[in-house]
Amino acid sequence: MKVSISLFLVVLFSVCAPGLRAEKGKESQPPNLVVLLADDLGYGDLGCTGSLQIPTPNIDNLAKQGVFCSRAYVSAPMCAPSRMALLTGRFPKRYGITTNPNSKIDYLPESHYGLPQTEKCLPQYLAEFGYNSAVIGKWHLGHTEGYQPTDRGFDAWWGFLGGSRYYFPNRPEKKGLNPSKIVSNYTEETQVSYLTDDIARECIRFIRKQKEAGKPFFLYASFNAPHAPLEALPEDLERFKHIKSKNRRTYCAMVHALDRAMGRILTALDETGLARNTVVVFLSDNGGEPNIPTCNAPFKGEKRMHFEGGVRVPMIVRYPADSRIRPGSVCEQVISAVDVLPTMLAENGASIPENLDGMNMLPLLAAKESKVPRTLYWCTDYTSAILDGDEKYLLVPDRAPQLYNVVKDYQEMNDLYPQHMEKAAPLARKLGTYLTTTPASRFPDTISWSSGLMRQYDHARPAVQPGANK
Repeated sequence: MKVSISLFLVVLFSVCAPGLRAEKGKESQPPNLVVLLADDLGYGDLGCTGSLQIPTPNIDNLAKQGVFCSRAYVSAPMCAPSRMALLTGRFPKRYGITTNPNSKIDYLPESHYGLPQTEKCLPQYLAEFGYNSAVIGKWHLGHTEGYQPTDRGFDAWWGFLGGSRYYFPNRPEKKGLNPSKIVSNYTEETQVSYLTDDIARECIRFIRKQKEAGKPFFLYASFNAPHAPLEALPEDLERFKHIKSKNRRTYCAMVHALDRAMGRILTALDETGLARNTVVVFLSDNGGEPNIPTCNAPFKGEKRMHFEGGVRVPMIVRYPADSRIRPGSVCEQVISAVDVLPTMLAENGASIPENLDGMNMLPLLAAKESKVPRTLYWCTDYTSAILDGDEKYLLVPDRAPQLYNVVKDYQEMNDLYPQHMEKAAPLARKLGTYLTTTPASRFPDTISWSSGLMRQYDHARPAVQPGANK
């Protein structure tokens, strides 16, 4: 059973119906920013993206209050490069990051696996305008001295420095490139109960302190859910006991817990009176993980791949103080995670540096008719891709180039390259220029990961929503 884009939009509009319109005008104080980031979330695993199994009332309600970006992209189909791009406003290949720090090479120091210190991060920009900034949860941008959150402009930090960890207490702690111990610079309360709930608690603590401080703030709520390992609370598992697959049942319970946590954070903004002048951005860092029963419907592909299922993510923007943000609307413009940083610069009256790849997304969210031309690049391991307007040109090293019109063929089933090589030529030149004028990879991936990625492309198919009891 194929999922049509029209059906997708019907589902979206039925769940994310228009709410009350924001009042005109903005606040005198610069807007706060809250980024709610999920980890390896399947595109179709939300109520407002068509899930038949997982109720996500808080995220759905956020979409009713804001704009759902139906063509939103991250800059890498895996955790670390994607999160780096979000915080720098630049595609990660610009500074030589093309993969996760999966395996250390003997001749490279561990500091080489972090975000290069030449890059300026969002909280460092915002500090110039008097913002307090916090990151709560997963970091994954470097674990050695000089690369940790407080070295990159964050005032408050609670979480773990690596890319994954267990959700429950009394589990083994990881070291090396992926340290998983919970650390903080403002509290000794680092004991885990259930990590998703713990991250929400610390986010709420930060929000309430900012109400007292009276300064603009940036909260980076960097969840690791529903990333592996599959671990859920018993009461959340009970809610999904009708789902036959044990792994899918656990995953659904983890997404439910994530939605609950985000709801608590949004409630704290309401209760403190900070919601109106706060830009809230919800998104995932990449598509769903292939080894976990995620659902990237209606798209083809998954985490680590440049098909839509790997890089196109559900993204919601809410900003009540800006009358351009129409509650319950859908934006069909191309939006990128690298747009968050330049948007906040523009909202503070600052010019956007030329070296940034993003742009102010608020005017894009309000644009109703003409498309704003965008060019996005991806480079993962030995694969690469360019999206130029509606066309995506994809290079996988063990096969011919591929060309898709991702508007007319959003499931990427009709490869245009064999019949329309002339259309591919200008995209090939643009992509080639990008690849050859940016640094080589700071660290390569393992051979097993690289060969595994080729097999992923071999078996990629459009995802279909599982039935309510599957």
